[in-house]
Amino acid sequence: MTEALEAPVGVGARRLDRAAVSWLILGAGVIGLQLLFAGRTFPAIWDTLISGPIDQFEAWGRSNRLTHPLFTGFFQPVTDVINWGLTAIEESLLWLPWFVLPVAVFAIIARNGNWRSGVVAGLAMVYPGLVGLWEPTIETLALMGVSVLITVAIGVPLGVLAAFRFRFEQGMRPLLDAMQTIPAPVYFIPMLLFFGIGKVPAAVATVIYALPPVVRLTALGINKVPVAAVEASRVFGSTNRQTLVKVQAPMALPTIMTGVNQTIMMALGIVVLATLLAAGGLGQEVMDTLRLRRPGRGVAAGLAIVAVAMVLDRVSRSLAERDRSKQIDKRWVLGGLAVLGGLVVFGRATGAVAFPTVWGVRILDPLDAIVVWARDNLSFITRPLNDFVVADVLLPVRDFLLLSVAWPVLIFVTAWLAWKWKGMGLAIFSAVSLLVVGFIGMWELSIITLVQVIAAVLVSVAIAVPIGVWAGRRPKVEKALGPILDGLQTIPSFVYIIPVVMLFTIGQVPGLIASVLYAIVPGIRITALGIRQVPNESIEASQTFGATPRQTMLGVRIPLAAPTIMLGINQVIMMVLAMVIIAGLVGGGGLGFETVNAVVRNETGLGFEVGLAIVVMAMILDRITQSWAERLQPPATP
Repeated sequence: MTEALEAPVGVGARRLDRAAVSWLILGAGVIGLQLLFAGRTFPAIWDTLISGPIDQFEAWGRSNRLTHPLFTGFFQPVTDVINWGLTAIEESLLWLPWFVLPVAVFAIIARNGNWRSGVVAGLAMVYPGLVGLWEPTIETLALMGVSVLITVAIGVPLGVLAAFRFRFEQGMRPLLDAMQTIPAPVYFIPMLLFFGIGKVPAAVATVIYALPPVVRLTALGINKVPVAAVEASRVFGSTNRQTLVKVQAPMALPTIMTGVNQTIMMALGIVVLATLLAAGGLGQEVMDTLRLRRPGRGVAAGLAIVAVAMVLDRVSRSLAERDRSKQIDKRWVLGGLAVLGGLVVFGRATGAVAFPTVWGVRILDPLDAIVVWARDNLSFITRPLNDFVVADVLLPVRDFLLLSVAWPVLIFVTAWLAWKWKGMGLAIFSAVSLLVVGFIGMWELSIITLVQVIAAVLVSVAIAVPIGVWAGRRPKVEKALGPILDGLQTIPSFVYIIPVVMLFTIGQVPGLIASVLYAIVPGIRITALGIRQVPNESIEASQTFGATPRQTMLGVRIPLAAPTIMLGINQVIMMVLAMVIIAGLVGGGGLGFETVNAVVRNETGLGFEVGLAIVVMAMILDRITQSWAERLQPPATP
C-alpha cells in the first residue's frame, strides 16, 4: 500500500527534475553563448551562395529566353496559353453589353430560388461601373477566372487522388502546409525568374497560392461520402470510375465547391499585390491611390474589389446548391437564356456596350477632405504616438536584439522553445534554418521584421482575445461584429492603410496598424468559437459549487477554450506575416521593404534570399505556436 502511494510522488519528482534540468540547460546555454559571442555580428559567409547562382541563371535566361528549349518548349507555351485565356475572357466580357453581366449574375443565383441574394449580387456587379471602374473590374475578373479555372483543374484531381491514395495524401500534406504558410508575395520571386513581368506570372502565383483549399476540401468531400452509398453502387456492378463519377463526386460536390469558394477568396487576396508584377486591374487602382494619397479613390476601388468578392462568392455558392426543391423549372432557365441572348443583341445593335459614365471614382473625394482635416487637427495625438511607438518601443527592442543579445543566444532560445514544446526534430530544423538565414546576410533584416511582427501580434492579441471572449458570451455582439469583421477581411489592406499613412506619414506605424486591423479578424472569430464551445456541463458544475461569473470565466471557460484561443493566436501570427510586404511598401523596412525592392529592381537572387528568410520565420512561428496549442489540449479520455 505504501509503495502504491509513493509511485505517483516519484513520477512527479522525475517530472520536476526534467523541468528543472531543461531550465538549467536554457540558463547555462544563454549565459555561455552570451559570454562567448557578445559584440560579434553574424558572419554572412554565404552572402552570395543563393543570390549569385540565381542572378547568373536569370542573366542566362534573359539571353536564351528565345532560343533555349526550357523556355521555348515549356515556359513560353505555358505563357501563351494563359495569355490567350486572359485575353479571350477579357475581350469576351468587354464585348458583352455592360448590363448583361449583372443580369447573368442575378439569373445564375436566382435559379435556385435565392432571389434576394441574386438581386444583391447583381447590384454589386453594377457598382464598379457606377464609380468608373468597369474596365479594371473586367481585367480583374479575367485574371480571377483564368486563375481559378487552372486551380480547380489541378486541385480537384489532386484531391481525388489524395482521397484514394493514403501515401500520396501523406506526402501532399506537408507540401500543402508549407504552401499555406508562405506569405503570398514570396511566390512572386520565382515567377519573375521564369515568366517575367505581366499578368501571366500573377496568374501562376495566384494558382500556387490558392491551390491548397481546393485540394484539401476535395479529398475531405470524397472521404465523407457514406460507405453505404459506395458499397451500394459496387453491388450493382459499377466500376471504380463509375462510382467516382456517378456517386462520390456528386455527393462530395458541396464540399468541393466550398473549396472552390475558398480558392476564389484567397485569389482575390493577392489581387492588389499582383500589381507589383504589372498585373493591372483593380489592384493597380488601389496601388495608385497609395501613390496619390487619395483615400476616397482608394475606398471606391476597394469597394469594387469587395463587390467582385461578393459576386464570386454568391455565384460559387449557388453552383454548389443541390436542394432541388428550391430550383426553378427548366423552362424558366431556357427563358432566362433567351432573355440574355436578346439583351446581347439589343445592346450590340444600339451601341450600349460600354458602361455609361455616372459618378466616377471622385464620388468619394469628400473622404479626402475628412482625412486631411484629421491629419491637420489631430497631429497633437498622431505625432507623439508615432514617435513613442518608433523611438520608445520598436527601436529599443530592435537594438537590444541586434546589439545587446548575441546572435547565437537568439537561435539557442528558439531551438530550446521548439524542443520544449514539440521535440528535437523541430529544434534542429529551427536552429539550422536560422543559421542559414544569418549566413546569407538576412539576419539584421529578419530581426527588424521580427520586432514588427511581435509588436503587431501583441497588440492584435490584446484587442482580439477580449473582444472574442465578449462575442463568445454574447451572440448579439457576435452578430453585430459580423459585417465589420467581414469588411476588414475582404477590403484590401491598402484601402485602410492610405488614411493611416496620411495621418502618421510613411514609416513603421502605418504598417503596424494595418497589420493589426487585418490580423484581429481570425483572432476574434476563433476566440469566440472556443468560448462558445465550452461544454455547458462544465459551466453548470462550477456554478453548482458557487463560482461567480468572473471565477467561471477565469477558471473554466478560458482554460477549456485555451487550445482554440491558441490556434487563433497562431492565425493572428500568420496574418501579420502576410502583411510584411504591405508594411514594407509604406516604409516599414525589414524583409518586406527588401522584397519590394527585389521585385521592383528585378533582383531575383536577392528576392529568393528575402523570401527564404520570410518562409523560415513563418514556418518556425507557425510550428511553435501550433505545438503550444497541442500541449494545451486536454488529455483524451478512454
